[in-house]
Amino acid sequence: MMHWLDRRTPESRKSFDARTAGDVDYGRVVHSASFRRLQGKTQILNLGDSDFYRTRLTHSLEVAQIAGGLIKQLAHNFPGHPALVHLPEHALIQAIACTHDLGHPPFGHGGEVALNYCMRDYGGFEGNGQTLRILSKLEKFSELAGSNLTRETLLGVLKYPVAFSQVANPNVRPRMLSDTSGTPLLDRTASEPPKCFFDCEEDVVDWILSPLSNSDQDAFRKFDLRPGKHAKARHKAFACSIMDLADDISFGIHDLEDALALKLVDQ
Repeated sequence: MMHWLDRRTPESRKSFDARTAGDVDYGRVVHSASFRRLQGKTQILNLGDSDFYRTRLTHSLEVAQIAGGLIKQLAHNFPGHPALVHLPEHALIQAIACTHDLGHPPFGHGGEVALNYCMRDYGGFEGNGQTLRILSKLEKFSELAGSNLTRETLLGVLKYPVAFSQVANPNVRPRMLSDTSGTPLLDRTASEPPKCFFDCEEDVVDWILSPLSNSDQDAFRKFDLRPGKHAKARHKAFACSIMDLADDISFGIHDLEDALALKLVDQ
């Protein structure tokens, strides 16, 4: 278990520091510049004068609360279950949940599709891949390892453990629609990115998965080919699945609540 609490750049802890590794990761996430930037990113609506509807920041806080609640509820509903030892600690699942949108642009997946089109000749763009890049290399808590989070947290962040070059279908290339008049329109179907990490983070993913046997690593990285589409990853970590469920619960309810409050839809 201790291997999962390792950091890419080893750190010494003060003897009086009472925090767990999950507490440290959670603190680094909520005090990071990338987390603060979420306040300027919307879910599906534009920023405006209303103080009611969600931004990516408030959404991430809600996902963290729901994910923590799921952990507690599982432990309560299934006392003594052998799987409980694999549940992440409360602070760690909150750290994972608070990071899940760090790499995503404004305007939901529409922004992601637009960026993938703009980056079509430079390796593409995918929000989850950008999240891993921010945490593992771009944040400033360490010189070489970004936020230098624990292996367990980064495994929970790794929503799609497959590389861009492995799962990108070369026949599905971002493009503009050819049969429009006036303002050019993006072909959204062709421009959707594969769900993946970027090839430049292969070393990070190798480190994350290194405690696993070679056969387990190969199994975890499996993906399914899909005719006419990008390939799809098969697996994610248990903690990542909990975060993903919390995300679905959050935006499934709150996007509708925002739309009702702003009278975009009738009750």
